Amino acid sequence: MPIYSDDKKVLSGVPLGGIGAGKLEILPSGLFNSFTFLNNWTQPLRGNEKFPGILGYHLAVYVEPISSGKTSAKTILLQTEPLSHWTTVNKISYQGKFPMARLRYYSTSLPLEVELEAWSSWVPGDAEASSIPGVYFKMNVKNSSKRSYRVGLLFIGRNLSGDWCVGRVNSVHRDSKAVYLNFSNQSASGEDPRNGEILFSFQKKNWQLTYLETWNAVTKNFHFDPKEVRLVALDIFSKDGRLPNTSTGYVAQGENRELCGAVSAFRIFKAGESCCWDFQCSWNFPRHPFGHRYSVTFKNVMAVQRFAERNRISYKKKVDRFHSLVESMPFPNWFQDALINTLAPFYSSTWYTRDGRFAFYEAPVVCPLMGTLDVGFYGSIPLSYFFPELEKSQLWQFAKAQRPDGYVPHDLGRNRIDIASNGTTFFFWKDLNPKFVLMAYRDIIWSRDKLFMKKIYPHVKSALGWCFENDKDGNGLPDHEGADQTFDLWEFKGAHSYTASLYLAALLAAIRMAQEMGDRAFALECHRRFLKGTTSFESELWNGEYFGETCALSQLNGQWYADLLGLGDTVNSSKIRTALENILKKNSKHSRYGLVNSVLSDSHLDTSNPHAKNIWFGMNYAWISLSLMRGFPLKKVLKPAYELWENAVQRQRNPWDQPDMIDSKTGQYCFGDAYYRNMAIWSIPIAYAKKDKKTAKILTLLKSL
Repeated sequence: MPIYSDDKKVLSGVPLGGIGAGKLEILPSGLFNSFTFLNNWTQPLRGNEKFPGILGYHLAVYVEPISSGKTSAKTILLQTEPLSHWTTVNKISYQGKFPMARLRYYSTSLPLEVELEAWSSWVPGDAEASSIPGVYFKMNVKNSSKRSYRVGLLFIGRNLSGDWCVGRVNSVHRDSKAVYLNFSNQSASGEDPRNGEILFSFQKKNWQLTYLETWNAVTKNFHFDPKEVRLVALDIFSKDGRLPNTSTGYVAQGENRELCGAVSAFRIFKAGESCCWDFQCSWNFPRHPFGHRYSVTFKNVMAVQRFAERNRISYKKKVDRFHSLVESMPFPNWFQDALINTLAPFYSSTWYTRDGRFAFYEAPVVCPLMGTLDVGFYGSIPLSYFFPELEKSQLWQFAKAQRPDGYVPHDLGRNRIDIASNGTTFFFWKDLNPKFVLMAYRDIIWSRDKLFMKKIYPHVKSALGWCFENDKDGNGLPDHEGADQTFDLWEFKGAHSYTASLYLAALLAAIRMAQEMGDRAFALECHRRFLKGTTSFESELWNGEYFGETCALSQLNGQWYADLLGLGDTVNSSKIRTALENILKKNSKHSRYGLVNSVLSDSHLDTSNPHAKNIWFGMNYAWISLSLMRGFPLKKVLKPAYELWENAVQRQRNPWDQPDMIDSKTGQYCFGDAYYRNMAIWSIPIAYAKKDKKTAKILTLLKSL
């Protein structure tokens, strides 16, 4: 798993939350950051240059040797980022493994072992369990010394409900098992997407819990920064590790109010003793434009908390089971880590609406287009494999938005799912319809849903009919007009291997569907067009080494899907292998960070546009997957994936917020955030499972934990 012991320039943490429910992150510096659960996917609440986390969210520990008196007591913030005069830890060891983060705190002033574990519910095969709006926390404390200590643990949180601070109110209530700290806003309008509640619940077991309901952390008008913040609870806590149990019911009625609240846990640790403190964060922000799926199950934030608490142990076992299964696959450890952590967009980039509609963002901040089809062709592979109902929901929205002439839109809308868009460039995209056909067939056979096939089949026929009309020169292959495909900065003209390969594979899928539907005429038409197209593909695009004017990494991506779905060859098999070998030979020469997208016939890097000359994660994974299915040895073809992952983890230090494209010369991230396409990495174990029974068995077990 990615492990960081130096928090400098680590730009993201593991997203913790739920599918469609938003998320928060805990950074390797110990700071809370990047909250999106307030219906703000495109504008995460983040830190800034003054403080690289959300000010007002902090953890601390109080330690007092019983035999030495108060003069030896220490209060330490569990973060490495400086804050006012407070002592911080010297180092944090951070281990990230989606959907879990573990932080171990080190300080010369801390005689105890203190660790934070945070995780969320992730259950492949169970979308409802994986969309709970909340995070579990466990603080583990161990006294390995021969002395006894009075120990206090402190949580400080800040009320962020409502777009405006006016009306915010904190409240505390208790029962026999827990203390609850609630953040809400009495004045937020019904149109305010941040109108909702955050609830922190703290378990009493083995601890004395105390609290401070409310104080204003602002000390200077129009300033809220580390130099001016007032952490009253920390001042009180530092005296004896406890808080005064005070409530005021104060409601913010003016600006320059940032309301914080805190809960502490206190107990005595004898020599050699260990104990943990469990708490959790739940939220309910129902003002999503289409409603949240979680609102169907949970009427309010307390209902979320109660359900999550009841299932805490069972969901943790399932998360652990998921990790252990992936880590038992016959792949190197680093690749197992990449598989697990590249699933992060499930929490960072998804909508799951009240009426059951689901959609992925292409990239929530940089490109907030919903469901983007050309990107989803890659990224939806684990979605279709593990959550088929969610994937079919997303694809069906594209089917319903299909244009009268058969054209399938590029996306479902910009930060919305009710106004589909044809694309980002001047021309209709030529790769969308073939991808739609292949995704439909994939979803049908992976879910074994014949009813879905009957429903979507007319849309498949219409989509291919549009493709037929766009064969302008009659060679059996679609014709490009410019930047009219997923590489939307790269102009293609006439037949190009990328889209032509997709089209041929789509014809093979359509033949299977037509045969299953008893549509013999359409099956024969697709077969006739396939024979003509594959002949032209070889005669016009094959140059003896690869298909096309340049050696494009993606030239056989249609064959990639054909192999994944058992459709057979789109072109001559020996030429497929030769092309794959030449891609590895030529496209690996120009970067230490993965395979570049395009190389010229003279073996120089294709610098005609940014997409050609740089590296895309998803395209690398497609080539690796196809090469495995074509008999290439695992160790040989995983090298580009290692280069990509090593760059993300060690050089860019940002594995949980990956882009689509990286610079081939420097490895720097170029375009995208929490990018949907990159989850195509899961096609690699699916491909390997075709010849490895152990991998196949593990994938089957993963489908339903």
